[in-house]
Amino acid sequence: MHSQRSDEVFKELETSSRGLDPEEASIRLKEYGENTLPAKKPPGLAEIVLHQFKSPLIYILLIAGVIAVLLDDLRDAGFIFLVVIINAVIGTIQEWKAEQSASQLQTILKIMSRVRREGAEKEIPAEEIVPGDIVLLESGSRIPADLRILRATNLTVDESLLTGESAAVQKTVDVLKEDAPVSDRHNMAYAGSTAITGRGCGVVTATGSRTEVGRIARAVTETESAKPPLLIRMEDFAQKVGIAVIAASVAMSAIALAQGTAPIEVFFLAVALTVSAIPEGLPVGVTVALSIAATRMAKRNVIVRKLSAVESLGSCTTIATDKTGTLTVNQQTARMVLLPPGDYFEASGEGYTPEGEVRLKNGDSPGTEDEERLRRLAVAAAICNEGALSQKNGIWVHHGDAIDVAFLALASKIGIDPEKTRKEAKIVAEIPFESERMYAAVYYKDDKNGPVKVAVKGAMEAVLPYCIEMNTSEGTVPIDPDVLNQELNSLMEKGYRALVVAEGQVSGKVEDTPELESVKPELTFLGIAAFIDPLRPDVTEAVHTCKRAGIDVVMITGDHPKTALAIASELDIAHSKEEMITGREMEEFGDPELPAFISAIEKARVFARVTPVQKMNIVDALVRRGHFVAVTGDGVNDAPALQRQISALQWGQGPMWQKILRQ
Repeated sequence: MHSQRSDEVFKELETSSRGLDPEEASIRLKEYGENTLPAKKPPGLAEIVLHQFKSPLIYILLIAGVIAVLLDDLRDAGFIFLVVIINAVIGTIQEWKAEQSASQLQTILKIMSRVRREGAEKEIPAEEIVPGDIVLLESGSRIPADLRILRATNLTVDESLLTGESAAVQKTVDVLKEDAPVSDRHNMAYAGSTAITGRGCGVVTATGSRTEVGRIARAVTETESAKPPLLIRMEDFAQKVGIAVIAASVAMSAIALAQGTAPIEVFFLAVALTVSAIPEGLPVGVTVALSIAATRMAKRNVIVRKLSAVESLGSCTTIATDKTGTLTVNQQTARMVLLPPGDYFEASGEGYTPEGEVRLKNGDSPGTEDEERLRRLAVAAAICNEGALSQKNGIWVHHGDAIDVAFLALASKIGIDPEKTRKEAKIVAEIPFESERMYAAVYYKDDKNGPVKVAVKGAMEAVLPYCIEMNTSEGTVPIDPDVLNQELNSLMEKGYRALVVAEGQVSGKVEDTPELESVKPELTFLGIAAFIDPLRPDVTEAVHTCKRAGIDVVMITGDHPKTALAIASELDIAHSKEEMITGREMEEFGDPELPAFISAIEKARVFARVTPVQKMNIVDALVRRGHFVAVTGDGVNDAPALQRQISALQWGQGPMWQKILRQ
């Protein structure tokens, strides 16, 4: 649908901008089913009990117990069956408690959506949405199904749970190439994502299991998990014990028969040897040890749903980790500030809070002149801003575009009160950010009779043409575009998202929507703010601890290659492009079963711009190479890989994560 015009989409879906009529919507609901994700039925008590008996060693014990009953050795038989029952009870209690705890995470919030049907707007449960419906979107709306965008006014959508992109995506109505990957389909909005800013509407192209999230959920339900190391070792041990016992029994029987012992006595002797050689206490000992470990994990707020997962963690040789929200905080943060022509400052702190400070790269506090330049940039960024950042009950809450909120946090760190600054400015006119113009501008006055000023922020190519001078430590000097572009490219090569801040004074009357193209203001270039989704505070030490323990760490993300490599370099996971593979390069390798594909995967340390299915193929390749792989992630796009490996380490927030936990 992303490669078709809106009229072609309407024709294919047999709908119109007025939406479906109620009767047609009812027919389609019966045809396509409810707009819900496919899910595996959670295990019941009987299934959990039976699971405790799925062990080769238990099979041997049960056989030995039956033989003991047939031989009328009720004491040995009773002891063997008692051991098996105790093992089953302990395992059942532990796994039942884990399932009950996990079920508390699976409560799904009832999502209501605004749709247009037969020209009238109405609110309906998301489950009742069908292909062809017209869905209306605004800031904060949860996307209920896959949509082809028909109208977008400053509409940005957070798709990080699906694509791994930490920045909200600007939506358009433009027709795109047919081979555009999901992460580049800016005229589509996908189920489970959230509208961050603006307004818009779209036509439903897919619901339920046919959505991108639905395909992932279906892959989860159809994918078999890798066999846990404990089960592999127990099977191997049981096989060796069985062979050793049979060999010993045969040898002893041969010797006894050669000595003239009666065959019936030899049979009873062989059976007795077989029963006595079985380590009855081993299953209980293992189960008790795993139960204790699971209880310790629970005290650390970790739910262990399968007891074998505890041992799997200890056997792990490779951790395949997601980036956005797992290694990073999934919150855009201003990390660097460049004041012209090339003075760099670093901002501490992570996420959408004003906690931190801005210092020179060598750690020194900025001087008086630099402080004033920073404050000037912060004031312009606070005025030209549609975000909100405030403290309620001791907790910092935010609203609006991620970059706007990050600018507010930066302004606070510099020493500006953004809310007070914006209230003091007498706003004359505003130009909101649009992907087509690539900048935002606010016209304002410091006082009622003062001159009209303009604060601008946006992309270098959109703002720089209007800048005639730049604010340096030596005062205002003529602009030097070459130097500034060179510094910008340097920041972008390191994975930063960089935005320019400028200000100026306007002569003459300002219209209601005075775009820079018509006003042509003479701006002063104030600086560049460089944003990145920063690392979680304890991640660096965690990665180093894994390496010291002999556990290899690889990064698998849907984010941009430069951003992925920048984070990987900071964590000492990878340092060069040769250690990184992109999703497109993986497609060129061909079949994931080929030795060349598996070999290439093992050599790489960073995988960028990969799809959920490719994540699963990466894990498969590592497993085939003999690795015990643990996968960590907090997005829906991590689900197939989480299902495939030996141990799933998953966390997240919000109703969509509650849905994926349900799988």
